[in-house]
Amino acid sequence: MRSTPSNEIIIAADLGTQKMAVAVAEMAGDGSLTLLGVGESTSAGMRKAEVTDFGHARAAARMALADAERRTQAEISEVYLTMSGTHLASRNESVRVATSSDDEHRVTEGTLDELHQLAAHLPLPRDHAILHELLRGYSLDRGVASVNPLGVHTEQIEAHYHLVTGKRTRLQTGVQCVADQKIRVKGCTFSSYASGLAVLTDEGKQRGAVVIDLGAGVTDVSVWRDGAVVHSCVHGVGGDHLSQDLSIGLEIPYARAEKLKREMGTLALAPEEVDEKITLPREISFDGRTFYKEAMVQVLQARMAEILELVRDDVEAQGLWSAVETEVVVTG
Repeated sequence: MRSTPSNEIIIAADLGTQKMAVAVAEMAGDGSLTLLGVGESTSAGMRKAEVTDFGHARAAARMALADAERRTQAEISEVYLTMSGTHLASRNESVRVATSSDDEHRVTEGTLDELHQLAAHLPLPRDHAILHELLRGYSLDRGVASVNPLGVHTEQIEAHYHLVTGKRTRLQTGVQCVADQKIRVKGCTFSSYASGLAVLTDEGKQRGAVVIDLGAGVTDVSVWRDGAVVHSCVHGVGGDHLSQDLSIGLEIPYARAEKLKREMGTLALAPEEVDEKITLPREISFDGRTFYKEAMVQVLQARMAEILELVRDDVEAQGLWSAVETEVVVTG
C-alpha cells in the first residue's frame, strides 16, 4: 500500500518491556486517522522500557515491523517512535525576546521561530538531549497571556515550554533498534504525551487531567493543564510487579501469575464473587493451586494503590494536584 497525495501512511512503533508494537494508519486530508493494522512481537533485550541487549531488542523490533508490513501490505520507510525509561526527566522553562521596531513591535513568524530556537538550545546536563519542547503558551507585555500572539503588538514576548529530556546514548540506542538503511525514524515522542493526545478530551486537557500510562516495566505520567503538558515523569514500577506479587502472594509460578492477571485480573469484586474460588490445574513442575478470588484481588489492589500513591505524591510535590479538575485516566 502506498500513500497518495490525499492519504498519507503514518507508522508508529513502541518498544515495550513485554511487547513491541507497530501501528500503521492512513491519514486523510482532514487529519483524521484510520487504523490499518498492528504488528507485534514479544520483546527481548528490554528491561523497564530500556534496551539492555541491543541484538535481541533489534531482532524483536524487526519482527514487529515485518509483522506490520505483512498485515497491512504497507511498505515501511519512516517510523515515529515512542520513548520511555526512568532516565527521562522534565522541567518547565521560559524564554524571552524583544520585538523589532522595524516590524512596529509586531510578533512575526520570525519572532516565534527565535523563541523556539532559544528553547531548543537551553543548557542541559552534558549527557542529556531534548526529546520534546512542548509549548505551553505565551506572555506579552504586562504579563498578558496569549495562545496565538502572531500579529499582536508587544515590546516583549515570553514563551513557556515544557521540556522532556533523556540520556543521549539511551535515546540513540532506542532509535538504532528501528533505524537502518531502509527505515528512518522520523520523530520520537514521550509515551505518556502520545497517550494523552489519544485518550484525553479537550476539556480534560484544558481544565486539568493526569494520564497514567501503565506499562509492563514502568509507569509514564503526564499532567495537563490549560491545553498543554505541565509535568511528566517515569516511575520504575509497572505491570510486571503485579505479576511478581501474584506469584509470591499466591505461591504460583510467574508465568501462571502473568496469565492469571491478563485473563482474570480485577481490582473489584461483586458481592456474589467474594466466596468464589479459582483453581489452577496441575502442570509439569506445578502441582496446581486453589485460592479465593478475593486473595488475588487483595494482592492486585495493594500494588495498584502503591503505584497510584507514587503518582499522586509526585504530582502533589510539583504543586499541581489542585490543578487537576476533571479526570485521572489510566491507560496502557
